[in-house]
Amino acid sequence: MNILRTLPAFFCAGLLSLSANSAERSSSGPLAGLGEQLRLNGVKPHAIFSNLSMMNLDTGPREHRFGNSGDLFLGADVDLAKLVGLDGASLHVEESVFIFDRGTGQPTGPTWQGAVGSYFGGAPLHNDIGANQLSLLTWEQKWLDGRLDTHIGRTNARRYFLIYNCETVVTCNDPVIDASTGILPPPYGTWGGYLKYQMLPDIYLHAGAFESNPVDYLKKRHGLDFSTDDASGTTLLLGIGPKQDESIDPYRSHYELDAYLNTANQIDPLTGESDHGSAGGFFKFQQLFWRADAGQLTSPQALGAFGSLSVSADDRQPFRHFAEVGLTYYGPFDRPQDKLNLKASYLRLNNHQLEFQRESRTAAGGDTRLGQRDVYALETNAHVALTPNIALEPSVQYIFNPDNFYNPGARELSGDGFVVGVQLMVDMGTLLGL
Repeated sequence: MNILRTLPAFFCAGLLSLSANSAERSSSGPLAGLGEQLRLNGVKPHAIFSNLSMMNLDTGPREHRFGNSGDLFLGADVDLAKLVGLDGASLHVEESVFIFDRGTGQPTGPTWQGAVGSYFGGAPLHNDIGANQLSLLTWEQKWLDGRLDTHIGRTNARRYFLIYNCETVVTCNDPVIDASTGILPPPYGTWGGYLKYQMLPDIYLHAGAFESNPVDYLKKRHGLDFSTDDASGTTLLLGIGPKQDESIDPYRSHYELDAYLNTANQIDPLTGESDHGSAGGFFKFQQLFWRADAGQLTSPQALGAFGSLSVSADDRQPFRHFAEVGLTYYGPFDRPQDKLNLKASYLRLNNHQLEFQRESRTAAGGDTRLGQRDVYALETNAHVALTPNIALEPSVQYIFNPDNFYNPGARELSGDGFVVGVQLMVDMGTLLGL
């Protein structure tokens, strides 16, 4: 399996680890000998470079602005059964290095996110404010002949739950999860524990508890402060899902229903009042429904659908619910690693968020109108494999009734318009032979 065929799912979930076995891994490159020795001892290193460039064409408080984020992910998965004889045990480690950043940072108002204003336009470009981050350090243990899988250590819930169900990295985001669950953005890690139980060959139950500690991110501690002194609460997640890969059904599918509880104090943006806890749920799916080979697995050409529905039960959160549906065409133009996508997204803001934005605009001497509760986006994007180890993901989205979530103090309501982006991904580890 080539890493760039599965990289979007790994990237969005933060699981930047190679899943190919040694027979499938590249044996070329200047470090091929070292890579082979490491794999023989149970060590699978990875080195992946990602660069996302975004351009605001004609929407938001400041049109024609540009943002960029370049990241290098260095890590390894260590099979402790091979290395030291511990059956079912693995160690996972990853360091993220943030380079080539432009227009990122906190607060968001003066940055690229503040220039585009809306969540849909701004969310893809994450605000990496430090130079580097220890984003993963976990012990994995399998039990009951592999049916039970547990992880504990410094990690992120996005690595385990079906939060990102799109087939491309570039604009696969969920506003309810980002704003309400207390989960840090990828690839930041905090203390966490996770377990997954395979009840049936195609049905699993999983749960996790993760420290919610945005202060660790804001104080640029690089993930090296293991104390919980500044933790704001705990994020609890419980989910169930059927998943059928091509070994079970040629029309592969993945469905997942999750509920969350965030125990951190929630602050009403309008009144400033603090209340304990927030809860909600989300449902995600991916379903293949057509294959050019009629299910014989002889051709990569296929059509699939994906979708999301996320709900916050707290009316003091920025967003009430989010819905998305899309289509993916696999293997277009006889290019087996490529994908074309088309999707439509809908976001409903809570009344308190809308009124907060209006009061912020009014205080700045701006427009006193309330704005729209309902935000829509249409998008087309693609995954284009330039080589087996290098891929581009271009994206074009048009946003209707954009909010000013990232820049509530802007003087004017944002107008409809286009936001474009392109993500470059390079599997440097395989290119080097690791």
